[in-house]
Amino acid sequence: MANATVSIFLDSSYTKKDGTSRFYIRVTLNRKTKKIPLNLFLRPEYYNSKTKKIKEIREVPDAKKNNLYLKDKESEVEQIIIDLERRKQPVTFENILNTYSNCEVNGSFIEFAKIRLKEERNRIKKSTYEGLELDILKVERYQPDVTIYEIDENWLEKYRNYLIEKLDNKANTVYGNISMIRKYITYAYKKSIVDRNPFHNFSFLKEDGKKEHLTLKELDMLHDYYNKEEFLKIYKKDKRGKTYLTGMKYQETLQHILISCYCGLRLSDLKKLRFKHIENNMIIMPMGKSRKDKEKMLRIPITERLLSVLDLKDKNPNDKIYQGFVRNSTDINPMLRFIMNEVGINKYLSFHCTRHTFAVSALTLGMSLETVSDIMGHNDLRTTQLYAKVIDDKRKDEMSKWNRLNRTNDGSNTHNQAICPNCDNEVLNFEKGIFTLKKLSLKCQSCSTKFSYKVI
Repeated sequence: MANATVSIFLDSSYTKKDGTSRFYIRVTLNRKTKKIPLNLFLRPEYYNSKTKKIKEIREVPDAKKNNLYLKDKESEVEQIIIDLERRKQPVTFENILNTYSNCEVNGSFIEFAKIRLKEERNRIKKSTYEGLELDILKVERYQPDVTIYEIDENWLEKYRNYLIEKLDNKANTVYGNISMIRKYITYAYKKSIVDRNPFHNFSFLKEDGKKEHLTLKELDMLHDYYNKEEFLKIYKKDKRGKTYLTGMKYQETLQHILISCYCGLRLSDLKKLRFKHIENNMIIMPMGKSRKDKEKMLRIPITERLLSVLDLKDKNPNDKIYQGFVRNSTDINPMLRFIMNEVGINKYLSFHCTRHTFAVSALTLGMSLETVSDIMGHNDLRTTQLYAKVIDDKRKDEMSKWNRLNRTNDGSNTHNQAICPNCDNEVLNFEKGIFTLKKLSLKCQSCSTKFSYKVI
C-alpha cells in the first residue's frame, strides 16, 4: 500500500448537546491527514482509545454491531487505496473520497438513498423515517434498477406522471415523494457523486390544500355508529366453514379515530398513549421533539365525550387505554375511508384530518385560540390561526344569508345580480334597465335550483 495509513477514531474534541461525539475514518497520506465523517456517535467514556473499539458493556447495547461496522469501514478505505494502486491511478485524497462515496451505492439510487436514510435514523423522528422509507419503496417499485445518474428532468417528469396517473396520488403526496428524491440527489451533487443537479431546472409545487375535517354533526354520526357496534356484526367464513369476526378491526380503528377527534393527538402520540399517562382526569404525556429540538409536554383534560371512548378500567401502567393496536398510516387511512363510506360521510380523509377536526370543532364550540394551540402542542400560534380562518370562512358563508333581505316579497330584486334562494350564489349579472319589468326563469349552476327572477 502507498505511503498511507487508515484508522478509526472518535473526535471527542467536540460533543453534541446529548454528550456524544462523532466517529471518523482518518486517512494519513504523505504526512497529511483527511477525516471522513461517519454517521455514528458515542459518548467518549464508552470508547477505548487504546483498542480503538467501543466498550462492549450493558450501557452500549449495539457495541458489538457498531464495532464490526467501524472495522468494515476501515477495511473498505484500505481496499480503495490498494485498488487505486493496482489500477495505477494516483492515490490522492480526492480519488479516495470519490471512490469511497461511489462504492457505497455502485450507482444504484435505491441503495444510495437507503444508506443515507440509515445514517439519519438517530437524528430524525420515527414517523419521518418511516415516511422516507415508503417514498424510497415507491421508487423501487417504479424502477428498482434506476441509477443515481439516470435521474434527470425527463425521468422526474415521467415519475411524477406515474404517481398521478397510475397511483392516483394527490398533489401534496406527489410533492412529498419527489422531495425525497431531491433530498438525496442534492446530497449526491454536493458530494460530487453526480456532476449536475436536475432540480435546478425541475420545479414542483406544494398545494396550499384545504384542511379537510369532520363537522360536529358528522362527528355525532361517527360516535353513534361506534356505540351501535355495527362493525361487530361483520363475519366471514373460510373454506372450512369456520366463522371469523372481521369487523373488529374496523370497530377498533373507529375508536382510535374518535379519540384523536376529541383530543387532537397525532397518530404517533396515540400509539404511545398508555394508562400511566392519565393523571387527575388529564392526559399528560411527552410529545415527540419539535423542529427546534425541544421536548414538549402535552396536557389534555379528559372530557365526557373523550372518556366515553376510552377503556380505563382495571389497567396496569403500561396497558393501552383503547382496543387493539394503532395501525400505521398506510393501513389506517384506507380503513378510515371504508368507515366513512359505511357511516355515510362523503369525504376523502386521512387520519391526520382527525387533528384538524379537533381544532375546528374546539374553535367552533368557543375555545380560545391560545388554549387550542397549547393542547395541540403547536410551537407557533400562527399554525393554529389557520384553523381560525376556517371558522371565519364559515361565518362569512352564514352572514351572506343577510343578502336575502335585498329581495322583495314577490321575489324581485333591485340589484343587477340574480341570487339563488337555495345557496345564495350569484347566477346572473346585467345592466339595470335592460330587462325592466321582465320575469326571467333561471337555473343556478351551483346547486341546479330553478327559480323565477323579476327585475324592477
